[in-house]
Amino acid sequence: MTINISEILANPSVVKEFKVEPEFTALQLKYNAYPVSHKESFILTVSKEEGKLHIAGDTEIKLMIPCDRCLEEVELGFPIHIDDRWNPDKESDGIEDVDEHSFMDGCILDVDKLVADEIVVALPTKVLCKEDCKGLCSVCGTNLNYGTCDCDRQVLDPRMAAIQDIFRNFNE
Repeated sequence: MTINISEILANPSVVKEFKVEPEFTALQLKYNAYPVSHKESFILTVSKEEGKLHIAGDTEIKLMIPCDRCLEEVELGFPIHIDDRWNPDKESDGIEDVDEHSFMDGCILDVDKLVADEIVVALPTKVLCKEDCKGLCSVCGTNLNYGTCDCDRQVLDPRMAAIQDIFRNFNE
């Protein structure tokens, strides 16, 4: 969803509220896409105060993200608090400024990009379905949270092969 904010940029006394709802159905990252399981419409307030553009709003988005151990889908909620202030008249002095406000293209504000940027910052480094998730069997792929398998999962260190041969010969 995009919003034209040219009226606000031209007239500093204008404060506008927009009822918006992100239109994306999945958070698309470079290597992954996480489906949206819940999103809410919210009020986005845009104003210009003391020469700075002020964008504010609150919502919550829930994504389905796979567990890092067993790959089961986990629903994670991301409370989004937008409170962004910046000077649209200031000339950009580098890549950092452009990336920081990539949701703006001239006088068009991209709500989807704004919300997605807030979620990306809040993504956890590790997602678990439960604290004691047992993961998958490294041999057959069985989800060890639901059952066991008869696979030999003992991982032998190839650097210790010579010592293991000595022990085997000693036991014989």
